[in-house]
Amino acid sequence: MGSYVKNQLHALVFLIICLIASVAMAQQEDQPENDSLSRKETHKELRKAFRKDNRQVFVSFSGVKAKLNTTASFDVQDGLLTANVGLEKNLGLPSEKSFFTGSIMYRITPSSGIYAKYYGIDRAKSYTTKEDVIFLRDTLPAGSEARGYFNTQVASAGYLLSLLKDPNAFLGAYLNIYVMSLGTGVSSDLGNIDAKVNFTAPLPNLGLVALFKLKEWLYINGNIGFFSLYLDDFNGSLYDFSASLMFKPIKWFGIDVSYQEFDIRVVFPNDDIQTTIDYNFRGPAVGLNFLF
Repeated sequence: MGSYVKNQLHALVFLIICLIASVAMAQQEDQPENDSLSRKETHKELRKAFRKDNRQVFVSFSGVKAKLNTTASFDVQDGLLTANVGLEKNLGLPSEKSFFTGSIMYRITPSSGIYAKYYGIDRAKSYTTKEDVIFLRDTLPAGSEARGYFNTQVASAGYLLSLLKDPNAFLGAYLNIYVMSLGTGVSSDLGNIDAKVNFTAPLPNLGLVALFKLKEWLYINGNIGFFSLYLDDFNGSLYDFSASLMFKPIKWFGIDVSYQEFDIRVVFPNDDIQTTIDYNFRGPAVGLNFLF
């Protein structure tokens, strides 16, 4: 429940920032709107401003210093086996990790475009268990030498629709398809244990992305996305959020500092065991941005 409330607060803050920035952009207009322009002429003027401002493509690369929290739960339908494993606590996986993310926003026209993102995190650790650990149907006794891992690869791409048309601001809604791959497992020479769980699936994601120019050299930007799906043999939810302040020393290049968060929960069958993966990372980031 706490995570749900926190996600809602992030969404509210993001929308408030977008609203404030939109009002600020409107107040900065030096010239009144020419009511005599036809819709066609207005569209033409917007297209000219759009191309002149060199903002058809926005490419971002970030290095994230993240805190991670991962839990795997296993339930047999008849209740014979129930286990809850904290991968950082019980298997010694690193709770902090640095990694890179990237995104591309390609505005094909002033009204539409493509938005894509990618990130990947791989973690592995050899660890001496401090207590008995159940993973799938295998049990690692306390004091066992084990090697655990958790790997994540996420790529998404989809349609971007402009909600705000202004030379100094952009607010868009996107509908993306996430291709997500999660893999976790544990192995030990004791008892020849080699237990693995893998999950790969395309998942829909709906969100907002924004970019506002405060000064010639200063921008704020961010995105927030949601997904939730419940079926008979699968259910899951996804939430991602980022907010950044970008310093732009030259027209086509910027440096930003940001905060990023990603949270996912998936429930799916693995043989006859119902498997639940809860995974979260959050932390500050420093990035490079290129505008073409």
